[in-house]
Amino acid sequence: MSVYLMISHFSKKFKKNNRPSDTVSSISGRSLDNLKTLIEKKTRLFVKAEDCRQLFQSMVLSVDEINKTILIDELFPQPEIKLLADQTLYFESHDNGSTTSFSSTVITDTRSNGLPALLLNLPDVIKLEQRRNNFRLQLRNNQPVSAKLFQNHYDALSGMVKDISNHGLRINLTGNQTDELQHGDILQHCEINLDEMNQIECQLTVRSKRYFSRPYRHTQIGTEITDIKLKHRDLLTHYVTRQQRMQCRQRADSRL
Repeated sequence: MSVYLMISHFSKKFKKNNRPSDTVSSISGRSLDNLKTLIEKKTRLFVKAEDCRQLFQSMVLSVDEINKTILIDELFPQPEIKLLADQTLYFESHDNGSTTSFSSTVITDTRSNGLPALLLNLPDVIKLEQRRNNFRLQLRNNQPVSAKLFQNHYDALSGMVKDISNHGLRINLTGNQTDELQHGDILQHCEINLDEMNQIECQLTVRSKRYFSRPYRHTQIGTEITDIKLKHRDLLTHYVTRQQRMQCRQRADSRL
């Protein structure tokens, strides 16, 4: 599959040697090491494109420190909408309790060893976050978090969140919803009420589902957060961290 790019408006920019002109990357040594680790491990990355709701996968193939570029494998699945030159791509991977993330902009499509690939600008920062931000919080009965899931603008499913992290939620839905939801389904708009004062909105992708008949009829789904605004991400991180600390204190108090 080939990824086509509309590049007419910047063709002069890369006419010579197909190299970006006046593009300076200030990537640090640590970020460069993180990038090379992704290459060595052939780490599979989740990719989001600016102004596109699809979720893709790819991997970094090589880095060119002189020309300030990186080469990545073609996006899978193939984008429904043509990628634009200078369009921003957001990358994230999860490995051994840590999350690596960065963003870059498209230069052009190309080939690597005869296979389709994408040439991108070298990112300035490669972030590596430890498991603390990925902590999965088990919610108790006295910590009710409700969810409303919209598959379209009209039909919504309501449920209660059983556990939550910075990257996903496990939700109990009333009744048997196994025919309504399939693995990989994208729930475009979801409202998560963390408490009386705080609500986040995000896009969820269904990763698992299971029906239970006891103690009551319900369907439990595992979901991944595949699109969320930065302010809502920060709100979620703050909530999970705060609740984690509260639970640790309560456990400590119970031992006294």
